[in-house]
Amino acid sequence: MSGETNSEPVVPSTPTKEGEENEAQFDPTGQNILTLLQQAAGLAEGNSRYAVDIAQKLSTRLGVAENRVAALEDQVTKLQAEVQFYRGKSERAEAWLNKISGEIQEQVTRSQN
Repeated sequence: MSGETNSEPVVPSTPTKEGEENEAQFDPTGQNILTLLQQAAGLAEGNSRYAVDIAQKLSTRLGVAENRVAALEDQVTKLQAEVQFYRGKSERAEAWLNKISGEIQEQVTRSQN
C-alpha cells in the first residue's frame, strides 16, 4: 500500500454532560462577578465624584476664609497704628496735665507763704 498510516483521524471531542454542567455553572458565576465588579466601579466613580465635589466646595470656602483672614489682619494692623497714635496723644496730654498740676501746686504753696 502507499504511504498511508493506519492512524484514525482526529475528531474533536464533544463535551460530556459533566463538562457542560461545569461550564454552565461557571458562566453565571463569571457573569455575576462581572456584574458585581461593574457595580463596584460605578459606586467608586460616584464616590470619587462626590469627594471631588466636596473638595471643590471646601477649597472655595477655604479661599473665602483666607481672604477674610487677610482683611482682618489688615484691619488689626490699622487699629494697632491708631492705638499707638492715640497712646502718644494721651501720654502728651498726661504730661501737660502733670506740668499744669505742678505749677498750680507751686503757686498755691507760694501764696500760702
